[in-house]
Amino acid sequence: MTYKDRGLPTPEKILNFIELLNTENNDNQSKELQPWLPFCEGKCSFCYFTINCEKDYVIPYILALKKVLNSYSKTNYVRSSIFNELYIGGGSPSVISNEEIVDLLEFCRANFNLNSDHITKFTACTTNLSLEKIKTLSSNNISQLDIGIQTFNDSIRKNLLIRDSGRDAKEKLRLAKKNGLQISIDLLYNLPGQTLDQWLDDIKQAIELEVESVDCYPLDLYPDTTLAKKISTGEIPPINNQEIELKMYLEAYKIFKNNGYHPTCHNRFSRIREDFRKPASEVIGTGAGFFMGHINRFLYSDEEDIQKYILAAENDIFPIARLTNLSKEDEMRKAMMLIYIRVPVNRTSFKREFGKFPEQMFPRTLEKLSKEGLIEVQNGNIQLTEKGDPWRFNIAWEFFNK
Repeated sequence: MTYKDRGLPTPEKILNFIELLNTENNDNQSKELQPWLPFCEGKCSFCYFTINCEKDYVIPYILALKKVLNSYSKTNYVRSSIFNELYIGGGSPSVISNEEIVDLLEFCRANFNLNSDHITKFTACTTNLSLEKIKTLSSNNISQLDIGIQTFNDSIRKNLLIRDSGRDAKEKLRLAKKNGLQISIDLLYNLPGQTLDQWLDDIKQAIELEVESVDCYPLDLYPDTTLAKKISTGEIPPINNQEIELKMYLEAYKIFKNNGYHPTCHNRFSRIREDFRKPASEVIGTGAGFFMGHINRFLYSDEEDIQKYILAAENDIFPIARLTNLSKEDEMRKAMMLIYIRVPVNRTSFKREFGKFPEQMFPRTLEKLSKEGLIEVQNGNIQLTEKGDPWRFNIAWEFFNK
């Protein structure tokens, strides 16, 4: 199930959701707070997210965002929750002013129970990372910048409508690291016209920059994007076949491991300890286009349209566009999805939570994946094998086949 498959927020679902928020949370598990800022300076040609490039909306949107965050913060459930991570996500939040960044950080830290040693991550774009902005982020206890580099190759960057050069982007990364910020970058592979050598050069440059982690994603080509349309008209070359895409991934896997980066999370290779902790059990957040909401048994995503989001906030309504109440069986399937983010599923913990071992719930699926050498059981943990790692998304979805 993706966030697009979640049902509409019927009055009954909303009532049940609010009733849950009025209860106290007693699980003591880690939570992530995620305010979402959908602003960018411009839209990259491959981007399929809902973003906004109109600066006139920034001030009213931030007011609306803080109002909704405040509504969540006053509920019994959130007041009794502890947050280990604050993640400012979205489009490119670094597009807003330094003063607005500081104000939002201070608001979140004042209104939510963030651990004294919580991690704060901030999504940024190199085109608006001035030295002053970098210093603002560093001096306000930002732990890590997440930056969508995609590629350092200038000709490919041009096709992707990325607005600065690979050289300028690298200079911003060096500047951020010099000012004490950890760096995680996104790299895309199997891009239009991209050769294996060009991909290997991107990997080499990332390692030379000594970034803390790299998220490697195969290009997900959505038909309505500018990039897909240009490929269909022959204006730019097509992407490679799946065989080459797999080879690109396997080469990345080998090179990163040989250089001290290890696979973790969805698509990440990392050399820092924090990336190997179990992810937050719940994500409490809001914003136009925010889609990662997970509170107890509820999954939710917000209105994508910024005007609808602002209007809902002004009317004291949670701006939820899709809402799903997970059944016990759904929760068990979601627990097995940890395999996708390279987190082993502990058999004993699974039984403690659901009353049965995973092999009792999913006997045929686990037997099939084990026989194919894609998963293994070690020390009571069900985990991916190296053979299974490239297919982890497909493996995780096997648990949703009924």
